[in-house]
Amino acid sequence: MEIKDQSTARMGGFAGILGSALLLGVFAFLAVFVGLDTLDAQAALERYPDIRWARIIENTAYLFALVLWALHSVTLFVVLRADSPATALAAMVMSVLGLAILAAGAIPHTAETVISDLYKAPDTAAELLPVLIVAWEVSLGWVDTFVVTGVVLTPVGLLLYGIAMLRSSDFGSWAGWASILFAAAGFYAAVSSLIEESDIVGVGIFALVFFHTVIGVVSLRLR
Repeated sequence: MEIKDQSTARMGGFAGILGSALLLGVFAFLAVFVGLDTLDAQAALERYPDIRWARIIENTAYLFALVLWALHSVTLFVVLRADSPATALAAMVMSVLGLAILAAGAIPHTAETVISDLYKAPDTAAELLPVLIVAWEVSLGWVDTFVVTGVVLTPVGLLLYGIAMLRSSDFGSWAGWASILFAAAGFYAAVSSLIEESDIVGVGIFALVFFHTVIGVVSLRLR
């Protein structure tokens, strides 16, 4: 591996690990400051002002985690293109596209704050309140759409990266098979989420967490 590619790999590996750590921190932050209870739309809307800043912090950290993962994905292409240019390019496109779609739904608080302010405003007509509850549900539905779409696309990138790693002397076969395993978990989450709305979509997110952590460590150790 050329020196410049080695430096790129290490930078990308650090970005991937940092992104995963940041996202795990988001989950811990949510558990402590927001809670993991599932509320109906009206209860969530009424509670929102109390947790607004926690949501802003959560969403911003999530967005930056996705950006760090995208950086890792691009650096993987740079390293793998010598042995598998077409496969590495396709992997990068699918990975970055999936992450970009996830990022599109990363800051729902921009819409939620507007709806919440209208709901809590003293001069809001009573007949408008049910409409605002529906609007809240629609905004959450759009976020779910972005998450499911991203989870459908990113495993394709992981699979292609795994194939490219199997052909690379730098990464080795075990990294390739690990990537394929993470891709399989992502595909399972994607297919299940497409068939029926389910929390199993989280498996796809955790597949990304483990991929960028494990392959991030491998990237840091490349010689």
